[in-house]
Amino acid sequence: MGALGRVCAKIEEKVHDVFYELGIHIANWPKLWLFILTVWTIAMGAGVVRFKEVNNVRDHFSASTSPSLKEFAIAREFFEELGSPFHLVIALEAADKGNLLRPGYIEKALEIEDFLQYKLKVEHEGNYYAYSDFCGTQCETSDSVNVFLTMFRDTQHRKQTHVKLTYPTMDVFGHRVYLANNIFEVSVNNRSQVVEGCGLIAINFHAIYNNATSEKIMKKWERAAFEYTLTTIDKSQLIRVYVTSEGLVSEEVRRTGILAMPLMSLTLVIVMAFTVLTTLKKDPVKSKPLEAFLGVLCPLLSLVASFGNLFWLGFEFLPIVTVVPFLILSIGVDDIFIFIHAWHRTDPALGYKDRMAETLADAGPSISITSLTNLMSFGIGIMTPTPAIYTFCVFISVAVIYDYIYQIFFFSAVLVLGGIREENRGNAYLCWMTVPEMTEEERKAKAERVKAHKENPPWYAKIAQFVLHYWVEFAMAWWSKFLVGTFLIVYWGFMINGTLQIKVGLTSEKLFMDDSPLLPLVKLQTEVIFKEGGQVAVFVNNPGDLRQPDAVPEIMRILTRFENANNSVGHASTHMWLLPYLPYIGLQNRGSIDFKYSYLPEFFKLMEYRRWSHFVNLGDHQDCKDEKPSCLRKFVFSTGFHDAVAWSDRLRILEEWRGISSEYSHLNLTVYEDFSMYSDQLLSIVPVTQQTVFFALLCMIVILMLFTPSFVTICTSTIAVLSINLGVFGMLVYTGVDLDPISMTTTLMAIGFSVDFVAHITYHYYKGDFATKRDRIEHALASIAWPMVQAGTSTMASIAVLNLIHAYMVQVFVKVVVLVIALGMIHGLIILPVVFAALPFSKAEGGHGHGHKGHPTHKELVCSLVDLGRSREGMEYRSSETHQSHQGSPRGSSPIGPH
Repeated sequence: MGALGRVCAKIEEKVHDVFYELGIHIANWPKLWLFILTVWTIAMGAGVVRFKEVNNVRDHFSASTSPSLKEFAIAREFFEELGSPFHLVIALEAADKGNLLRPGYIEKALEIEDFLQYKLKVEHEGNYYAYSDFCGTQCETSDSVNVFLTMFRDTQHRKQTHVKLTYPTMDVFGHRVYLANNIFEVSVNNRSQVVEGCGLIAINFHAIYNNATSEKIMKKWERAAFEYTLTTIDKSQLIRVYVTSEGLVSEEVRRTGILAMPLMSLTLVIVMAFTVLTTLKKDPVKSKPLEAFLGVLCPLLSLVASFGNLFWLGFEFLPIVTVVPFLILSIGVDDIFIFIHAWHRTDPALGYKDRMAETLADAGPSISITSLTNLMSFGIGIMTPTPAIYTFCVFISVAVIYDYIYQIFFFSAVLVLGGIREENRGNAYLCWMTVPEMTEEERKAKAERVKAHKENPPWYAKIAQFVLHYWVEFAMAWWSKFLVGTFLIVYWGFMINGTLQIKVGLTSEKLFMDDSPLLPLVKLQTEVIFKEGGQVAVFVNNPGDLRQPDAVPEIMRILTRFENANNSVGHASTHMWLLPYLPYIGLQNRGSIDFKYSYLPEFFKLMEYRRWSHFVNLGDHQDCKDEKPSCLRKFVFSTGFHDAVAWSDRLRILEEWRGISSEYSHLNLTVYEDFSMYSDQLLSIVPVTQQTVFFALLCMIVILMLFTPSFVTICTSTIAVLSINLGVFGMLVYTGVDLDPISMTTTLMAIGFSVDFVAHITYHYYKGDFATKRDRIEHALASIAWPMVQAGTSTMASIAVLNLIHAYMVQVFVKVVVLVIALGMIHGLIILPVVFAALPFSKAEGGHGHGHKGHPTHKELVCSLVDLGRSREGMEYRSSETHQSHQGSPRGSSPIGPH
């Protein structure tokens, strides 16, 4: 570490000089920098004209490498031959959770089904449309429920027919109807298998839209159906109706983001009040209320500029990005505390230019470290294949860069103007007034007060001195090592146990508000529908020549394999157009079932077989007449599965289906299941999280090596960062959070925040030149303790208002912020001092003269701590000797507030 230490010392000296010269430059042109950045903010903010919000759960929360995305694209392409698919699910449940097939309830269910299919109409361009007007060949997908309910009513209640209603399939005039996708929680007669009751009915409304007009009509009908279901919440209703669709899910996710945005104003008020009040001083000249106010606006300006810049570049806005303003506000406000404190540490006898140079040389490297750690942790996430995480990390990374630039140039210019006002003795509260110079008698009285305070500190200074003394004594005591070691062993064991129990996967209910009207159906899907029924579709994208002797038998063998796979329902659940078509060929060919293409067009035109038309993609009808294989471009069949509730079970089945498909590459088979995107997350989330955390930590280690090139500080800091993140992972599990794209995003945030806490205490411990570890620890705590508490409190205050939004997506961020701040303070202020006291320490000597020379007295260190928290008194009790002592080390004792 010796050579590395000398190199880093040289780099540090150069960085100090660069920031010093930059401070002089800004002090020469403060108004110019304010003008440039204000104009730039307006220019970038105009990018809102290109604002585009997108919100698709499937597209944005699935990894780009996920097989389900390719499978969905193939399925969508298949149906886009006719148009884009529209799918809405309506579920019926008795208000008393009882049997839906009771007299009265079954009539009401039929009334609801009839209303949704024929009577619920929406207006578009002067015309009114019901579902039956635009469903086309897909209408029959909702007919099975009507047929079942009607026949059950007539058989069981009216005794008009004698059809045997069996489950999971029933025979209706020679046609087999599969019920398991629509009728759930079924009770049957054990001997006859005749249906006696059911607890849940699901109706699937399918359609195809092939132009913008039909899409608008269907979206309006979807909204009307949703609003109708809300009317059934009334307890007087016999049946409660639920609804869900991909479009409605996306709307609910958007609603979560919209509700978060107005809270930004509340957050701003809280943070503004906290920042201004904690930086006030009794001295009306040295106080900085206006500067603190403009400092809080600084991250807001950076947000406007960064978001606008990305909009100009064509980036789209996702609801998950709504938390970025809260994070940037907390990060930016923490930097304000660093700047203002650094300014107050400069010698008032210097001119404002030199004070600005010293301030920037003091605070610049500190802010650079924290901004770099945050940028690294979020920047790593840009490499992840999940679009939602990628977009979030792009927005937060660019915002961090902009916030850093605005803090260095904009807020520095604000401090320069404040310094000019201070030199002119302008009143900080009444800017049009000046504060007269103190008379000789007032100066003498002040000097006496300062001397008296030094000899007999006020009560709060005594408390601070008492706390710091016993804080250091605790860190140095032998028994504290035993206590902290025991705590860490128990803590690590508890958190490792929690992390090992972590569940993987994102479900749609995590994206909803807790009061979302879609939530009950999503829970029913998980608890009932997933257990009892589901369909897998198999697309044959290259059917080849079905006239070949083994072509059709091979397809039938494939169908049999899917019907006999694990958790499959079997032949009763299969939908295969060849099954009715082959007998039709035999009928046309007087018994011969040699495959013929020429009968396909007329087969699908017949009312009896029309519903099979959306199972195939036909080419040119002339090719069919000419018996060319190009007549049948591709087709799809489906079969049912059940008892797959856990995502791990569904993934196991999905992998088996994919394995079967891969054996028939010449047919180019593709399997598709509606919820495969959630199952596939188990394939990508864990390895992506591990890789992201690993590379983020690697970047953090590099940063620590550059700024604290000591084996002890690097090892202890790395272990501390790992310990904090282990705690975050473990506690999230104990608080009901799973590993999903949302929590993945928060882990990136946790890494950046945790490094801030660790790096600041480590940086101060490393920087000073002290003979003993006791003095080194005392110096670090006196320099950083209060700023750390102050910045941590402001961060939690900026995030706390999000507790008003009861949504998983938002609550995860709140939990992570609270956890990482709490664990960061415990590790940074309690555990690391004890660890530092227990381990030997050696520091490489650099070739610069900026280190802390000499040993500050215990009282001077306490006064530094007291001065940070003395907003109530607001007076600085520093002698010129104390100023000179501090001026010798502008960077060695820099107070760095954690983000």
